[in-house]
Amino acid sequence: MKLIHTELAGEILKERKAFSEWIIESPELFSGYLQEIYGQCAKREGRFVLSDGDKEVELTKVVEIITDPFAVDLNGRKILNRLYTELVEVSRAEEMYTQTLELTQRIQEYILQLEEKTNHIFQFNDEMDISGLLKMMEVKIEDSDDFFFERLCSYIKNAVNVLGVRLFVFVNLRSYLTDEQMQELIKEVIYQEIQALFIENQERACLEGGMRYIIDKDYCEIF
Repeated sequence: MKLIHTELAGEILKERKAFSEWIIESPELFSGYLQEIYGQCAKREGRFVLSDGDKEVELTKVVEIITDPFAVDLNGRKILNRLYTELVEVSRAEEMYTQTLELTQRIQEYILQLEEKTNHIFQFNDEMDISGLLKMMEVKIEDSDDFFFERLCSYIKNAVNVLGVRLFVFVNLRSYLTDEQMQELIKEVIYQEIQALFIENQERACLEGGMRYIIDKDYCEIF
């Protein structure tokens, strides 16, 4: 995919590049562009244009912005909702349909047995709410990584597989990761066949395999 801003001369992210470093030295521009891309990811108007070939892509559908790598949640509401939707569809598919019916029948039989042990007559829904069952059982994605870098890589995998994220935007990530960790993260991005945009407020050592777009303190564009 390619990312541009209508007021900038060059491409922020090129079609065939796995990642780009966008260095914005001016605090005013840094906060301004961040506010704008945040807004577009929240379905507000903006001047960023993301495209895949000749087709424009909505940022809200494929972009994930990460400002705090310590706060990524492998089981955030958005991920769990999409995961439960996927599992409900799996439960209704041909391979699982018979088992889902059998489970529903067993639960009905269990309720009727409970009824026999009381002086009450029960009324209940005879259809299985798989989503409700998953919530009741607290089904979640395993989160066993204690170190934030490993959790960040796990989050990337899950966000790609569950949410369909195709472009991650990281803000000042190099303040938290070593150059070696950055290269490991880039390997994960390449393996997942997605793209990453690293927005930084200061220039650091170049990362291998990507591109750079610099806006210096004098608002000059270098690309």
